[in-house]
Amino acid sequence: MTKGLNRRLPAAIAIIFLLLGIGGCGSLKGDIPAEIVAAAVTQQTQQEQIALWQQLAAATDIAPQLSVNHVKVRRVRQVKVATALAYEVTGTYRYRLRYTDRSPVKQSRVPFSLILQRPTAADPWQLLQTNGSFENGQSWRWWPLTGEPEPAAAETRSQ
Repeated sequence: MTKGLNRRLPAAIAIIFLLLGIGGCGSLKGDIPAEIVAAAVTQQTQQEQIALWQQLAAATDIAPQLSVNHVKVRRVRQVKVATALAYEVTGTYRYRLRYTDRSPVKQSRVPFSLILQRPTAADPWQLLQTNGSFENGQSWRWWPLTGEPEPAAAETRSQ
């Protein structure tokens, strides 16, 4: 009797670990498509680069070309934006800036933090940004994300 139990125990343990591993695959990271996170990171990085470019009052009107890749999600957690559910997504990415008159600039392991929301399954994912602190933000700007490199123009909502 104990020999049969001893033979089945390793198999039972293996099955338990397999089931736990499969259950972990359905985590929140899998609910947000990778191309949507990449589009959101690209959108946010483009906004930051444009703001920096304008502050520098560059001698040329030609802004550098930006490419974002190697987006790695480290954490996804649910947050509330007004009365709706959203996700705070953090991780790292790599980018390259290509200038017309000099060598490209590369940066690796750049941290990001985004707020993404999908109002309904029929709606596109949205990149949300607040004009105030996260807890006390009274107005939000959002960009619909389609997974394309150039997301649509921003809209503003007040709460």
